[in-house]
Amino acid sequence: MPLGMAMVVILFVIQAFKIPSASMEKTLLVGDFLLGLKLPYGAEIPFTHWKTPAFLDPKPGDILIFKYPGDPDVPENNPARYRFVANLFLFGVLYWDSQPKPGQSHLVVYQRKDFIKRCVAQSGQTLRVEGTDVFVDEKQMALPRHGQYESDRGFDPIRDKLSFRLPKPGETLRLDTLSLRMAMWMRSLALQENPGHKVELVLDLLKDSAVANDYVLPYLNGDPQNRHHLNLFVLMDIPAVRAVAGQVEFLHAENVPFTAIREAAKTGFVRSTDLMYPEGQSGLTRTETSEYLLPNYFDLIEQNLQGQGEAMGASLKLRASLSIDGKVSPSYTLRQKCYFMMGDNRDNSSDGRYWGMLSREFVKAKAAIIYFSFENGDGRFQLTNPVTWPRIPFRIRYDRVGKLIE
Repeated sequence: MPLGMAMVVILFVIQAFKIPSASMEKTLLVGDFLLGLKLPYGAEIPFTHWKTPAFLDPKPGDILIFKYPGDPDVPENNPARYRFVANLFLFGVLYWDSQPKPGQSHLVVYQRKDFIKRCVAQSGQTLRVEGTDVFVDEKQMALPRHGQYESDRGFDPIRDKLSFRLPKPGETLRLDTLSLRMAMWMRSLALQENPGHKVELVLDLLKDSAVANDYVLPYLNGDPQNRHHLNLFVLMDIPAVRAVAGQVEFLHAENVPFTAIREAAKTGFVRSTDLMYPEGQSGLTRTETSEYLLPNYFDLIEQNLQGQGEAMGASLKLRASLSIDGKVSPSYTLRQKCYFMMGDNRDNSSDGRYWGMLSREFVKAKAAIIYFSFENGDGRFQLTNPVTWPRIPFRIRYDRVGKLIE
């Protein structure tokens, strides 16, 4: 009976969360353990896409725990390869891998990440980011009291330049009137609102108003050392870059077909890679990770196509549509509120500026209280090393235990 009650509390009442990164500093610190309240926003019912009734809606200023919209529903976003086996509740979801690598098991445990950020804007509000300044409905939003900026700030066109209005429930948006980045964000919202359905972004390239999806990009403008550009080529298995004398050069860029970009844009999920220069070698190595990024940098392709069209005396334009279970439509009608999330450490936060808007559907809990806090930035405490255990009392941040989260 006590175990059953504990499971009910864990599944429906509270959400435990450990702060893994510096994105919310110094409101929340790496090593803070906190509890979030699920019931006010509605708790997920296991084995379904339903939730318990909600009593409150999130509002700007709230710190929320939510499902990361940048994760695919299944491993590698490949439902043909990975088949659902069982829900392991707190331990993730069990899948059957039909194509395991040598020495690996067919059974794979996959757990989507939870994020924690502060809500800065909601449906109907206008958000504008100009460098270090954030404006909501043209009123400047001060940095939260315990927030901070990184000292080594550098300009990032994705992070530091943004202006748009968050759509309202019931509002219909035509994707072909939006920038490619905003169209991808709408695809992400549609996916969040339609769990269990296949939701894809469909891109067509129009040359002088006629479909020309067989077009080949002769060159991609921009800084050739921009990692986003490198990812775009490398992830699509196109031999487009190499390292020569420490400098990255584009190769065979004329062999980048629009169809490859069209395919990559369908889901909005792009595998992140680490591109490294092996000592004594001139070629780039490709190291894959399990991370996925929403490719907001695709809007640079849009700018590039426009420039190419002007150079050749033609009009090159992208047209976006949305496909839900194979039914293609140029528009989408939002059903739920959406929110824009940012970290209090604005210069060191993978937040809505990179992956878009958060649907009410993905909100899991409101951060409430810090129940434990442990400082181990130097890594000198190791749970597997008993010799380091005497350090435990000196690593606890006693002044943070029991602290309510603002």
